[in-house]
Amino acid sequence: MYLSPDASVGRALLTVLLAVCLTSCSGDPGLYPDDVLRLELGLGDRDQVHRVVIRGGDRERADPLETVITPGSYVEFVTADWLVHEIVFELDSLSIAARTFLERTDQVASPPLISQDSRYVVHFSDGPPGRYPFVLEGNGAPGRGVVVVEAGP
Repeated sequence: MYLSPDASVGRALLTVLLAVCLTSCSGDPGLYPDDVLRLELGLGDRDQVHRVVIRGGDRERADPLETVITPGSYVEFVTADWLVHEIVFELDSLSIAARTFLERTDQVASPPLISQDSRYVVHFSDGPPGRYPFVLEGNGAPGRGVVVVEAGP
């Protein structure tokens, strides 16, 4: 799901709210949804959001290269520059169950992310455990990354 940077609240307010959450929330504050995701997607404190930062240049890069999540988590891809980026899961490298999940939920590829702080959010609500390799396409040479969905309890 694509969220434009125009949907975000003012940076100053977001910084203040993030600082308050970092000092008052229990658990890993890095996995809590920010105000944009709370407002746009209705996420709450029980939702885990893992962030992958996308950058371009001579080669497309994802930071981190591997993101390990639990079933039901979200992965938020965020652009860190003004270059065009696209995230495409490698269907040929997925298990049949993972491929079917991404196709059924229409999450195989992002739209072009054309401005800084653009987001593409993938929800692994019913995503089967396994590796979900993806390719980053844009202005530079393609890059790669992977989301790993761990088996549930």
